[in-house]
Amino acid sequence: MVDLVITDADRVPRWSVSNYTLDLAYGSDENSFKLSDIRVRPVAGSLVMMDGREYGGRVTKLNTDGSVEGPTWQGILADRIIQPDQGQDYLTVSGNVDDCIQQIIQRVNLADLFVGGAPSRAEIPQVTSYRFNRYVDAYTGLRALCNSVGAKLIMAEQDQMVHCYAMPIQSYGDAIDSDLLDFDAQRDTQPVNHLIGLGDGELRDRIVVHRYADKDGNISDKQSITGLDERMAVYDYSSAKQEDLIKSTEDKLRELQQQGGVKATLHGYGGLRFDIDDRVTGRNNRLGITVTVPVTKKIVKVSRGVMSVSYECGDKAAGQSVSLSGSGETGGGGTGGMSYVAGDGIRISSDRVISADVTQSKLDGVQATAEQAEKTASGFSAQIGLAQQDARNALAAANESVRTLNGTAPIHVWRSDDKASATIWADTVTTTADGMMSSTDKAKLDGLENYSLPVATQQALGGVKPDGATITITPDGTITAHGTGSGGSMYWPIGSIYQNTTGTNPGLIFGGTWERRPSLGAYTWEKTADDTTTVHSALGSGALGAMTLGGEA
Repeated sequence: MVDLVITDADRVPRWSVSNYTLDLAYGSDENSFKLSDIRVRPVAGSLVMMDGREYGGRVTKLNTDGSVEGPTWQGILADRIIQPDQGQDYLTVSGNVDDCIQQIIQRVNLADLFVGGAPSRAEIPQVTSYRFNRYVDAYTGLRALCNSVGAKLIMAEQDQMVHCYAMPIQSYGDAIDSDLLDFDAQRDTQPVNHLIGLGDGELRDRIVVHRYADKDGNISDKQSITGLDERMAVYDYSSAKQEDLIKSTEDKLRELQQQGGVKATLHGYGGLRFDIDDRVTGRNNRLGITVTVPVTKKIVKVSRGVMSVSYECGDKAAGQSVSLSGSGETGGGGTGGMSYVAGDGIRISSDRVISADVTQSKLDGVQATAEQAEKTASGFSAQIGLAQQDARNALAAANESVRTLNGTAPIHVWRSDDKASATIWADTVTTTADGMMSSTDKAKLDGLENYSLPVATQQALGGVKPDGATITITPDGTITAHGTGSGGSMYWPIGSIYQNTTGTNPGLIFGGTWERRPSLGAYTWEKTADDTTTVHSALGSGALGAMTLGGEA
């Protein structure tokens, strides 16, 4: 009699039942349970568990027939994803394996139900820089973490907490009568033992690694199996860098070392109890075929308090192939992180085998679509042909329109198809040989180096030099001429007005007759007559030009 404890939504134990029907499975798939034939009514969020054992889960579905369903402890983990830190490619952990498990539990926010480590442990395996696959579900990731140190992941409920810890993987061979292991197997005596990994890059720049397996399935970079016994394969992981490619190639070759395709069922025998990832040897004594496979699934059934446990062994069924291509993100096993939805004519079995019905009506529909696509493509092809012919006609017209190109030395011109080109071919010019210009022009240009502007005369053009007195040049280039009298005084025409502060008659300076005009201001003088001698002398000097008030020309 196996009692089942059921809690309320706050995980407080409320009922202990003996008469019930339980169907529970976990491992490679399912990771769920269904509980029925009970007189109590669990609510969403209730825990269902066998105290001190790994069988249990959380209610998430309520059915009208009174049954309830939900994920097992393994399924809860499988519904969480292990993600690398922001900016990092992978998540890496080190330390004792129980502490690493606890770190992952906290990372996926399940520390209120799960705890890493068992209540008492003698020796705990150590982990050194274990790297999780990117975005793997927590259940698959923790199993792989334990496997890396030769251990299996164990779960057991105690005091409403699920303890998760690692224990050494056990191998069962001669300990049981192998004839009681029901299995269909295909023994592969020569698995792939040389795997070539192809990573990032193109052609000769592509990253390539070689990994080898020995006769015992151990993986290294040293080849031990050669000749007829060598079996090679290529693992294509086009996005992988060197380090990732090495690890993935080794993992894939290790997967290929399975001794054959197996579908086996092992019933509890002699009180033996097996855990996921334990290894069991099956032997057919009549045919002499022996196959060692891991336990991949555990199936628990309880009816009216009587429990039976069976196991499924082997990673793959007979004849199932292993994928030899990698992807950037590695998905996990179990049910975490993936879902499947069946559409019209598609069926999905409990072990995730997808099958589809293809009817004649569907084939007719596909054929009609293909025929229509062919017609459309044919129309496009005709249009493309017309466009190509138009292009050829335009090219011919262009060639016809430019028949002859002429060039005079030093310019050379020619035509190639529809393109015209020109090039200047000329030697270097000198004063005695023509080139890009005539030698005469070259001599003239060279003569400018020693050129000097001649002085201007009445017969020849040339340069002039202002004397700064009668002719001046301002900084902006304005030329001004100044007229003078016989004594060097500036000439003032009649009617000019002159002011000073000394009261001196300007006639004493400039000549002419000046009268003072007090009405116009202090010491203001007006010229009323010229001095005949001064004017004559000034006009006769040839230095008087156009005059303005103030004396500036």
